[in-house]
Amino acid sequence: MSQNTVTVKLNGTQMESFSEMMEALGWKERQISNEYVEDSFSSPDGAVATLYSSGKLVLQGSIDFTQTIAYIKGGTENGQDIVPHIGVDEVGKGDYFGPLVVVACFVDEDFVEKISYLGFDDSKKFSDKKILDLYARVKDYPYYYPIVLYPKIYNDLTNEYGNLSILLAKQHTQCIETALEDLGKKDIECKKVVIDQFSSSKHRILDELGPLGKYVDIEQFHKGESDIAVAAASIIARGIFLEEFDRLRAKYDFNFPKGASNVIRSGIDFVRIYGAEKLRDVAKVSFKTTKKILKLV
Repeated sequence: MSQNTVTVKLNGTQMESFSEMMEALGWKERQISNEYVEDSFSSPDGAVATLYSSGKLVLQGSIDFTQTIAYIKGGTENGQDIVPHIGVDEVGKGDYFGPLVVVACFVDEDFVEKISYLGFDDSKKFSDKKILDLYARVKDYPYYYPIVLYPKIYNDLTNEYGNLSILLAKQHTQCIETALEDLGKKDIECKKVVIDQFSSSKHRILDELGPLGKYVDIEQFHKGESDIAVAAASIIARGIFLEEFDRLRAKYDFNFPKGASNVIRSGIDFVRIYGAEKLRDVAKVSFKTTKKILKLV
């Protein structure tokens, strides 16, 4: 097995029992001179577990840490029972090339237990390779609901709404409505939705809610990935984005860059090969970058 790194967050109770747990698993304590490290242990297989004073636990090695984390965390998140709920997040709004992906993900205690073992966290903290690995492990989970807006559709809707926040609100609420409808059909109760807030106005989402969304508790806050359901939605959305990005590269045989910082040269080259009109099919042309590209072609 290749080298594996997993990061999980422990609560106070779990931190207090960490040493005892690791010794019970047969791990040996390591001496580390670092003021931010609470404890560090190594396994008979050569894996290393380092617990920081912040509560962050980092496990590194060529073994599967699923059972180790299950033992340490005891099958709960933050030491509390999980209230089943939906988390919603989007990926791609800051990328010039590629789609916008919005995902609503329903989590219950069983699913939280699984993804906690895997080390789910904010997708922005992980490499593309790590995201694809995590996504592959939950790809068959039946209770996430994605919307993929390919650039052409994204551009058409941006023109129609004239405001990115409105577009995002409509996609978020559509995901929520789809999720609640499906869960309802399957007699799965869900009374809460958590959203990584993308607009300064919380009413942006509330004004767009569908008939089912109006009857659940909607929570919005910045850095919403601190909620496990939002973190799951974030990673799934990023995994879908990366797969779609690779399809876009293959379709045009062109190495589109991610992000929005170093895209002008690629945009110029693309337009010279395929023409300015085709840029709408691969890029979010509402970005100011488009004017720069077309001016320099």
